[in-house]
Amino acid sequence: MIAHRGASADHPENTLTAFAAAAEAGADLVELDARLTADGAVVVLHDAELERTTDARGLVHRMRLAEVKQADASGGRAPREEIPTLREVLELLEGTGTGVDVEIKNLPGEPSYRPGGEEIVEAVAEALKGFPGAALITSFDAPTLRSAMEAAPDVPTGLLALPGDELIALDLADEDGHRWLLPYAGIFDHDGDDLLDAAARRGIEVGTWTVDDEGRMERLFARGLAAVATNRPALAVAARRRALRP
Repeated sequence: MIAHRGASADHPENTLTAFAAAAEAGADLVELDARLTADGAVVVLHDAELERTTDARGLVHRMRLAEVKQADASGGRAPREEIPTLREVLELLEGTGTGVDVEIKNLPGEPSYRPGGEEIVEAVAEALKGFPGAALITSFDAPTLRSAMEAAPDVPTGLLALPGDELIALDLADEDGHRWLLPYAGIFDHDGDDLLDAAARRGIEVGTWTVDDEGRMERLFARGLAAVATNRPALAVAARRRALRP
């Protein structure tokens, strides 16, 4: 059970408060978005710019860590929240039993995009060294995930897939040796059995994103999905318990 940007339905997304709440709810992993600052720090933020989730403006890759830290990421929903670094999140999770799913944000078309993403991949791999919990590295960008496999060979990787790209992504995941395929949940609302069967034949685990309806989560777990990402981890824990009850 993966807490998408932490327990983000009830707390500001991608903040230490959201990640702490997810761990307390019993999430197996927290999902977070990793970006690189101008001075090489890995910070946790979904967008390339600060405007949507903070009271500041600017492109993350053009700002130094000290500048990024001045922004308030609470969205008015809590006391002031800094944008955390990846290392700060890992320190928070140590000893909780909750691991981390690091989605590396390196997408074609973004101003910060670098083919292969070696710089951010190396920084993420370095941060994960010594982390005692479970870890997963994911991305929508296949070249970035190939770089991650080289930089952190002991950390499993998962290819995220947009609607309509699931079978292409499965072929890529198989060719590149990724352990996980992570398509959008909509494919399983009507069918998706062919995708699950094809992935099983290739030894690839299938998870999905992002589902907040408790009944829908229960159905996904009952169908054998290996992971479900949600903004409401407490509901997901209960849904999984019911779905897997003997």
